[in-house]
Amino acid sequence: MALGDNLIKTSLEKIDQLRKEGINPYPYSFKKTHSSTQLKENFEDNKEVKFAGRIIARRVLGKIAFIKLRDEEGDFQLFLSKEITKNYSIIEKTDLGDFVGAKGRLSKTKSGEPSIFTSELTILAKTLRGLPEKYHGIADPELKQRFRYLDLIMNLETRETFKKRHEIIKGIRNYLYKKDFIELETPILQPVYGGANARPFITHHNTLNQDLYLRISLELYLKRLIIGGYEKVFEIGKNFRNEGMDSMHNPEFTMLELYQAYADYNDMMRLTENMIKFLAKEIFHKERFMFKGNNIDLTKPFRKLSMNQAIKEYTGYDVQELSTEELKKIIEPLNIELKGEITRGLLINTIFEEIAQEKIIQPTFVLDYPKEVSPLTKLHRENPALTERFELFISGEEFANAYSELNDPADQRERFEAQERDRKKGDEEAPPSDADFLIALEHGMPPTGGLGIGIDRLIMFLTEKDSIRDIIPFPLLREEQKSNED
Repeated sequence: MALGDNLIKTSLEKIDQLRKEGINPYPYSFKKTHSSTQLKENFEDNKEVKFAGRIIARRVLGKIAFIKLRDEEGDFQLFLSKEITKNYSIIEKTDLGDFVGAKGRLSKTKSGEPSIFTSELTILAKTLRGLPEKYHGIADPELKQRFRYLDLIMNLETRETFKKRHEIIKGIRNYLYKKDFIELETPILQPVYGGANARPFITHHNTLNQDLYLRISLELYLKRLIIGGYEKVFEIGKNFRNEGMDSMHNPEFTMLELYQAYADYNDMMRLTENMIKFLAKEIFHKERFMFKGNNIDLTKPFRKLSMNQAIKEYTGYDVQELSTEELKKIIEPLNIELKGEITRGLLINTIFEEIAQEKIIQPTFVLDYPKEVSPLTKLHRENPALTERFELFISGEEFANAYSELNDPADQRERFEAQERDRKKGDEEAPPSDADFLIALEHGMPPTGGLGIGIDRLIMFLTEKDSIRDIIPFPLLREEQKSNED
C-alpha cells in the first residue's frame, strides 16, 4: 500500500471514530470573532475569543499541547491542556491540515508567545491527505503552480502576492473611476476576432451551428461603445491567444483597455505614466523596483523615443538612411520568418523588436510606429509613413500599447484589406476584416485615444516577479503524465 493510501486510511478511521462519538467532522459553520492579524494587533490579556484556521503545526506533550493555526492573514498559536480544555482528548483525532475552531481566552505562555488558552476545540473539516512534510512551503516552481492550493496553504508569501494582485487591479479601477471612466463588459465569444495580431481559440455554438472565437482583444467592441456615445470607457478582462508560453506569456491573460473621446496618444502617455506611479506609491509605498535583474527608477519622467531613434541609439543603424534591401540584409542573420507582405515598415519594426527592444531598461515610451504594423492607428500628423502609436517598455518587455485611434472609415477599410492580403500570404495571426465594425465606424467616431496595458506584466513588475506564472493563481500547464502507480 502506498504512503498516501496509508494516510487516507488513517484519516478515514479517525473520521469514523468521531462520528461514533457523535461528533460531526464537517459541521456547517463556526462563528469566528477575530482574524490572526486582529489577535496580534489588538491583544488583550484574558479576552474571550473564537478563532479558526488550518493546523499547520502541532506538538502534543502529554497533558499539554501547542497547535499553530493559519487563517487567511497569518498564524496564531493555541495552547491546550487537560486542565483547561474540556475536550482535550479530541487532539488525538486531529492531523496537520485539519480545519479547527478554538474558543478560549488570550494570554501568553511561559515563553511569552501570545496564545489562545483553549477551553474548547472544534473540528471543522478533517483532511484526508494532510500537508507536505515541510510546512514552510514547496520549493519546486512547477509543483507550486500545479498544486497552487498547497502552495497557498504553506506559503504566506504566495498569498501576499495574490493579495497584491487584487490591490493593484482595485487600484487601477479606482484610479479610472476618479477620472470619470465607466467600466463596461464586451463579448468574450465573438463571431469575428480582431484588435490584435494573434491566433485565436475556436469553439462552436451548437444551437446557432456557428463557429465562435475567444477574443484576442477588447478593442473593437469598446470602440463601438465610443461610437455609441460614451466618452470614457474601460474594461479589465481576459484575452485568449493560441500562442507559445514562456515567462512573459500565458494563453489566457488579463488586459486593461480604455478609450477616451477627444484625446490622442499624448493623453494616453500621461495617463499611463501617472497611473503606474500612483499604483507604486499607493500600494507599495516606493518608487524603485527590481525587475528582470534591473533596478527600475520611477522617480524620473518616462523617456520618449521614436522607433527610428531607438533603433539608431541601441543598434547604430539609421534606418531612415537605409534602402529596403539593406534592411533585409540586417534581418537575414536572425533567421526570422516574416509573415505577410514584406514592407519597409515591417522590416523596420522587426529590427526594433529583435535587436533594439531588449536593450531598453528604464521606462521608455517608444513612439511613432510604421503604418504597416499599426492597422487601427491614425497616421502621424507630420509623417504619413508612420502612425501615432506608442508602446511602453521596461527591462526590454512591453507593458502598454496605445494609439491615436483611426476613425476614418475609408482608411480603416484599406487597412483591413491589407490585413486580408497578409492572411492570404500565410500570416496566420492577421485577423479577418470586421465588416460590422466598419459599418459602426461609418456612423462616426470622435477623435479618440486608446490604451491597452497587460495587467499580468504590470503585476509582475510591481511585485518584482520574473515569471508570469508566479502572479497568475492558476497558469496553464502541460498535462501531467501519470503512471498507473501514481
